[in-house]
Amino acid sequence: MPMITPSQTLLIHGWGANHHIFDPFLASLPLPNQMHMLTPDLPGHGCAPFNGTFDINTIADQLAARLSEPAHVLGWSLGGMVAISLAARYPDRVATLCLTASLAKLLASSDYPQGLQKVSLHQMADKFRMDYPKYMQQFLQLQMLYADTGIQTGMQHLLPAICQYGAPVALNAALHALEQADLRPLLSSLHCPVLLVYGGRDTITPPRMGEYLHQQLPQSEWHLLPQAAHTPFLSHPDEFARVLGRFWEQYT
Repeated sequence: MPMITPSQTLLIHGWGANHHIFDPFLASLPLPNQMHMLTPDLPGHGCAPFNGTFDINTIADQLAARLSEPAHVLGWSLGGMVAISLAARYPDRVATLCLTASLAKLLASSDYPQGLQKVSLHQMADKFRMDYPKYMQQFLQLQMLYADTGIQTGMQHLLPAICQYGAPVALNAALHALEQADLRPLLSSLHCPVLLVYGGRDTITPPRMGEYLHQQLPQSEWHLLPQAAHTPFLSHPDEFARVLGRFWEQYT
């Protein structure tokens, strides 16, 4: 693969959050000089409009139109599914792909035991609608249980930033898309370098989901953060940034 120097980085957040989830991590992120950072909100999340439809491939189309050249793309959780679609459908727009706490398919099936037998996100959606600040705070606190004290303290400004827009209006539509999506057929179309970063304590997207991706993507690199949960870039930002920085350096 020829070496290129991407001038854009695209970070795609997950279900129930918005682009501010990446705010603390950006301070640790090793951005090359002149790098333009894109951190859009998914439809119906944050300040992004919502037309009533949440379609992973359509979102990938919209994001591809914002990339003027191959970019470093990082997708977290549901955002990783959008990133997979983007990389498979627009290989000329993705230089490297980092998937963290993400997945090709959520629910288990006879040919996919790596999935979940039961999904608890519906209860979380109900709680988010009831009191978004309260339950987003609980979610973030759970992610920080095994983080250093200093990192936990640094999260104090994150909650107001995320909650300023209220609960995402696309909670149900995005959750339905997450449950219905099966991106396994797209994996053979991924030819860019892929970095997989997962948390050993993640119960939403357990490491086995990442291991499945690693098996299906022979060009991928695997990195497990044993004490991280569903937001490795928040709970262990320095290690995550070091791993991601080394990965980017290989393809710049």
